[in-house]
Amino acid sequence: MEATTTKKLALSDLKIGMEVTREQLSDIYDTWIILIKKEKNSPYKIGFIGKETNAESQKLFNKGNIICPVYNDSLEAEGDIYFDE
Repeated sequence: MEATTTKKLALSDLKIGMEVTREQLSDIYDTWIILIKKEKNSPYKIGFIGKETNAESQKLFNKGNIICPVYNDSLEAEGDIYFDE
């Protein structure tokens, strides 16, 4: 099962249905990746990849799946916060 190793993945590595862990997705920013699984002890698989959620991604929530949305915000990663005065 090579997909569930701890190797960090790039956006270009991802495919719908691929088994992954959340940790493998930590270097992918500004993209929604919705992970799904049918049973508590089964591995997560990618159900959706996109810059914005939409009707396709919403359908995953309605099918009785266990859902884990992943979104890493690049602005938070940079650590810079700007305030208007």
